Amino acid sequence: MSTVTTPVTGGPAAPAAPAARLSNRLGLWFAHAYVLGMCATIGGAYVFQFGLWEYPCPMCLLQRMFMLLSAIGPAMIIARSRKGAVTTAEFASGWGVALVSALIGGTVSGAQVLMHIVPPDPGYAGALFGLHLYTWAAITFFLAALAAGVNLVLAGGAQPLDAAATSPALRRTAGVTLGVLAFFAVSNLVACFFLQGLHWQMPGDPTGYRFFTDLF
Repeated sequence: MSTVTTPVTGGPAAPAAPAARLSNRLGLWFAHAYVLGMCATIGGAYVFQFGLWEYPCPMCLLQRMFMLLSAIGPAMIIARSRKGAVTTAEFASGWGVALVSALIGGTVSGAQVLMHIVPPDPGYAGALFGLHLYTWAAITFFLAALAAGVNLVLAGGAQPLDAAATSPALRRTAGVTLGVLAFFAVSNLVACFFLQGLHWQMPGDPTGYRFFTDLF
């Protein structure tokens, strides 16, 4: 008596990723808002630097860098969503980067606040609504850390899954958001170079762009 065997053509099929709901799409939109919000904060600092000629100190530039690093976390999620469904691990990693960067940046801005907190110290550079930019940075980092933490707590409903694949608007916006982040990252690097020039250290209280003052 012969037996008939069925050839094995492959292993078990991988389970399909769950479809994105409204909360998942909103979670991805919030990642966009987070990145653009950080860029807008740096843009406000640009107004003081290039519009009012108030040069940022090294600690100010360090805070900008941590804002960019914090924005890179959600940007990783946005970039991944363009290629397919975002896993929980990828979602957690992105917001983890945002949270850690915001905590470190908040420590830097908090230290600068404490440096100028004792009267009659007038503080460094100008102020907006009575608060110096490093104080606004401390507030921004606090809110950023809070936002990142909430996203991690609500990961089950906020993770994007395949939200970008089912939303043409999210796919189009992804390129814009990532492009804006790239612009501020490059422009900040160029501004740092012109401030420091070809020197190993930047002065604690810059009075001009050393690259140009050394050149001319």
